[in-house]
Amino acid sequence: MNRYLNRIRPHRIPLVASMILTMLVGCSTEQRFLLDSDLPVPEDSVARVTSDVERKAGELVRVNSVFATTVDDPSRRLEGIERVFEFNGWRSSGTTATQSTAACVFTKPGRRCQVRVVRNEIDPDMSRISYHLVPSDAASDG
Repeated sequence: MNRYLNRIRPHRIPLVASMILTMLVGCSTEQRFLLDSDLPVPEDSVARVTSDVERKAGELVRVNSVFATTVDDPSRRLEGIERVFEFNGWRSSGTTATQSTAACVFTKPGRRCQVRVVRNEIDPDMSRISYHLVPSDAASDG
């Protein structure tokens, strides 16, 4: 029995480490969506306020939502959000940014979502990301 344990013991640390890494990677890649829609929730954020919810034929067409999160660099944070939106079929109009704020408008046929990332200058851990989704004229969605 001792010989068997001695053969397993050296492999225990890499095995446990790989199991933990697999769990972390598996948990961190799960995509979350706002109100069962196609609007991706910003990573590492908590929804604080959601209002003006409107659906049309089961599709979310209007909502205002604010998420609490940490933002050190608004432009970099918005780049990550932009990748996720585009992966989910949204088109980006490009970003505008200052030192403390970055914004972008995403479109899908019949809808437009403005995303703003605002860094809290005093405490970056108390920053916010806001979504403003509204119906739009299909001709302007391109």
